[in-house]
Amino acid sequence: MLRICVIFSLFIAAINAGGEFTVLNRPKSISFKGNDALESQYVGDVLYASLGNAVIGDSNWNGLTINDPFNLAKGVIVVHVQGISHVTTAGNVKSYELTGSRTDGSLNALAAELEAANEPVCDINFEEFDNGVQAWKSCFGDFDTPAAKPTKHLNPSLHSADKQVLQEIGFINAAADHLAEMAKPSNVLLLRVSVDGVAKAHGEKSVAVDEANKLLSAAISRLLAASQKSSDSVLFVQTTEKDVAASRAKRDAIGASTTNPFNLAVYYNSDYPVIFNIILWFMVVFGLSLLAICYAIAAMDPGRDSIIYRMTSTRIKKDN
Repeated sequence: MLRICVIFSLFIAAINAGGEFTVLNRPKSISFKGNDALESQYVGDVLYASLGNAVIGDSNWNGLTINDPFNLAKGVIVVHVQGISHVTTAGNVKSYELTGSRTDGSLNALAAELEAANEPVCDINFEEFDNGVQAWKSCFGDFDTPAAKPTKHLNPSLHSADKQVLQEIGFINAAADHLAEMAKPSNVLLLRVSVDGVAKAHGEKSVAVDEANKLLSAAISRLLAASQKSSDSVLFVQTTEKDVAASRAKRDAIGASTTNPFNLAVYYNSDYPVIFNIILWFMVVFGLSLLAICYAIAAMDPGRDSIIYRMTSTRIKKDN
């Protein structure tokens, strides 16, 4: 029975999993522990905190530990792969389940926050390929970048998606070759590639997707080696994201939230209980005071010497 429960829980986790958050390299000043899943919307917060910045949020993820606050990561490199839930990695790495499909938005927020603080950041997003190429050239320089060599099932002459993936992998290889001599030196490098088109053209479980996975793994390993050669204080992270909601059947029900299964109200501010108690007890005292005043006026003797008689009497009181 216990074995069945474990298998069922792993099956449910696999359904809700949207990808992986994998730490390929980290400085000694920070460490990653535990096995708790990370929500994709907090990926940017984790990277921002690893640089020694304060993070305002309600995430309870405790995988990141700061060992030495005075020697934090001097740089962060992130390779985000869209359209696949796992990229093959080699070596001693630490992986976490990544839930949801909001990694892109989290990385956008990270880039905007760094730019607002006047910190150099290179955000290269090949989702919009032409804009990604221009961003790559502004960071590394304007020169010819050869695409990765075609494989048996990745044929750029037949599928435009295959051609784009091979070009994106070629840009990752070129980034590894010119990492030490960037035209725009930056502390944070974000590289976003996508194999979504290959999966749609050949199928999610096709051999072409497997070949793209292997080429991406080799290119990321090459970039990792270049980053380790340039500095030992670089945090290198690989994230993957597969849009689970897009492949959901029409009549399938949306799964319940893993962080809020009882649909509890959001706790907005720590001052809320104080303000609530002040308003509550003020209204209680105000109501009791109003009740006492009404009772006192109702029980007042309306005699000739009372203020009620003097203010309401139509006859003028004369002295005898």
